[in-house]
Amino acid sequence: MGKGKRLREKRKSGDFYGHAEDVLTRNFQKEIRNSEMWPQMVAEFGEQKALEVLRECKGELRPVGGQDVSGDCSTDI
Repeated sequence: MGKGKRLREKRKSGDFYGHAEDVLTRNFQKEIRNSEMWPQMVAEFGEQKALEVLRECKGELRPVGGQDVSGDCSTDI
């Protein structure tokens, strides 16, 4: 099964946003580990505590434009 088909399946099942948040979280944590901030965190907190802090960094998707996220309201324009 290809990537596109898997994503279509997830969109249909309603789990697409959960999957997108997981990908966002992984990428965010990877960027932090590869940044100049990571050695500073390890020096300040120690490796175990820095890993705990890193695990708490989560990506979150929020609807844009208030409560109506369908985009069909006149106030969405």
